Amino acid sequence: MTASNSGASTQFDPWILWVTFRRCWFWVLPIGAVLAALASFGVLSTFVPTYRANALLQANQDWIVFKGVMPTLTDLARTEKSLFFNPIVIDPVLADPDLRRAPSLSDPDTAEVNLRKNLKISSDGTPTQLLVSYEDTDREAAANVCNAVVESYLRQRDDFDNIRVSNLGRWLEPEIQRWEQEVEERRQSVNRLSQQTLGYAPGRATSVAENNDNMSLLAKLRADIADLTVELSIADAQLAMKGEAQSAMVLDVNSTFVPPIIKVQRREPTEDDIAKIVQRKPEVVNARERIRRYEGMILNMEDTDLVRINRSYYDELKAKKNESEKKLQAAMDAARQQALVEVQKLADEDFKLQEEEAKTKIELARREFEQGLKLASLDHQSEGRIAMEAEKQQRDGLETRLQMIEKQYDAERTRLEQFGGTTAELQFAQEQLDVANEVLIQLRSRDAAIKTERRQDGAVRTLAAATPPKTPVEEIPVKKMAVAGLAAMMIPFLIGLLWELRVQRVTDSSMCDGLIVVGEVAKLPAGPRSSRGRRVFEESIDSLRANLFLSKQWEGTRSIAVASSVSGEGKSSVASQLAISIAKATGETVLLVDADVRCPDQHRLFGLDMGAGLSGVLSGQTTLTEAIDTSLGDLIHVLPAGKLTTSPHRMLNPKAMKAFISDAMEKYTYVVVDTSPVLSAGETLAIASAVESTLMCMMRDVSRMDSVRLATRRLEAAGANMVGTVFSGVTAQQYAYRYGDYHYVMPDFNTPS
Repeated sequence: MTASNSGASTQFDPWILWVTFRRCWFWVLPIGAVLAALASFGVLSTFVPTYRANALLQANQDWIVFKGVMPTLTDLARTEKSLFFNPIVIDPVLADPDLRRAPSLSDPDTAEVNLRKNLKISSDGTPTQLLVSYEDTDREAAANVCNAVVESYLRQRDDFDNIRVSNLGRWLEPEIQRWEQEVEERRQSVNRLSQQTLGYAPGRATSVAENNDNMSLLAKLRADIADLTVELSIADAQLAMKGEAQSAMVLDVNSTFVPPIIKVQRREPTEDDIAKIVQRKPEVVNARERIRRYEGMILNMEDTDLVRINRSYYDELKAKKNESEKKLQAAMDAARQQALVEVQKLADEDFKLQEEEAKTKIELARREFEQGLKLASLDHQSEGRIAMEAEKQQRDGLETRLQMIEKQYDAERTRLEQFGGTTAELQFAQEQLDVANEVLIQLRSRDAAIKTERRQDGAVRTLAAATPPKTPVEEIPVKKMAVAGLAAMMIPFLIGLLWELRVQRVTDSSMCDGLIVVGEVAKLPAGPRSSRGRRVFEESIDSLRANLFLSKQWEGTRSIAVASSVSGEGKSSVASQLAISIAKATGETVLLVDADVRCPDQHRLFGLDMGAGLSGVLSGQTTLTEAIDTSLGDLIHVLPAGKLTTSPHRMLNPKAMKAFISDAMEKYTYVVVDTSPVLSAGETLAIASAVESTLMCMMRDVSRMDSVRLATRRLEAAGANMVGTVFSGVTAQQYAYRYGDYHYVMPDFNTPS
């Protein structure tokens, strides 16, 4: 079974998060708690409380005598919010030197931005009330700025209302003058007709009853004409007034734009930048590669103890290494001069790029600002146009009705003049005079009502002015402290995660690129209660043994060494269980040798005495037969490591180990040897070269790929026959999920038939 594609090793495995926590919790949690406390304290110590001052406004719906004369606002939050953020309201506030003492307005570059950001306009629950809020670190400044904004808004609102009322009065005055002239002309006409008919009996073309009915109809038509004429005059005045008010209310799209502050700074090259460029130079890379090759050859000779055999070649390699190091230094010095020029050029290009990006960002901000003002202005104008179109339609309706009534009135008048003569003409003239008087009276009444009601407060009035708040918006920044504490607590965990990603601990057999994985071994359950876990563990050992027996590298193998790159990778457990599995499968007694003389473990696993062991046999203190412990029966015999009395390198030399393995194989069909970690104990190389096959162990979440590869290379350089790698530490659930759990039931031979 080989590893999967190499791309799997570059993918992020979420399991690494649990591995990191499991391996680092004992230092991550206390350090994280300390950092979280420091971060929270830092936020608290630098926290500056802000105060929110509120002013309450209300739409003025009061009237003195004439109700409905002055306009009233119904939805303040929707209609007035744009006016608060208009420059005509904000600029007077920013121009006040007393208000510039407020902390949020002290910096001229950010004053307008802070004012717009800290100013909040919202409804206070009802459409006719408006809540104006402003936040600042100074409670007095918050109240002063809030009141200043409200006052500036009220001034502008009053100006707009005054313009509207003035325009309405200005448009009514010509109408009043025109109807005064009309009244005068009609009075003179009545006087002239009265003189003509004075002393003469008027003709009676119609009966008295018919004449009374006709006069009543004319009186009604005359009254309707007077009312419609007044309404039409007022409508014309209002339309003209709203047109000018609409122009006055248009948002200023050319208002001052405050560009954002974007810092552009030339990045000075550092030594790290220069070093990175130097390291990438081909001549430096080639020189380093030569040095690493010589170092590898030197290390191989030292590990395999070939220095004593060929000292001259060893000295020659060291001399070539020293010469290559001198060439490397010369190449780095030359490359450094070139790197200085390159980093300066890169710094200049980066600075120009920053300037271009800053200009682009400012231009985008300017466009967004202008677009926002234009959209707000268009929305405002659109609302005004819709309202004016509705009023124009109403005005056109009034004009149509007036024209119809005037036609009816003229028709009735013509009919009566044909039958009434001069007397009827005099009566009609008197009625026209009355109509003109009624229109004039209504226009004067309307003008008087406007002048009377305009003396009251504006369309919006202050219900409650802003006062310095007693408590800040947030006494303790709980949310900021929690976020800072959590972020600080994650720092040690991220450090641990980066370390785990750097060391590349193996979490799955698919990450074993370039290695032949001959089997996976489930984790041995800790307690005796997990029968399923123990069964899965034994089945994984038997599968490993079957894979080894069927592999080509195993052909003719009777002795095998179980090794690992570092300690804690499960080699002792694999060696002992593999020996038992071989014995059960072949029916032969297997010798298990504990060659880890530095940290022996097999005697503890089986509960045996240490005895003289392997150390005693190799030192000549006892014989092999006397040192072997056969108390476990004929299935497996164990040779403990014994007590170490001399250097393990001297005791476990290649010649002594070959002789020992030869003697052991004369007495046993299979010999399984538990060795020391390869990277930390060089004597393992001698053992691996003496046996027929070597099996490398890896432990899930413990082994590192670089360590396993280095140990495998050392074993192969020492002449070991690598039959493959075993991946242990897999959970029983994962093993059963991947390979299945197909157990079997043994018959009970003690049951009587």
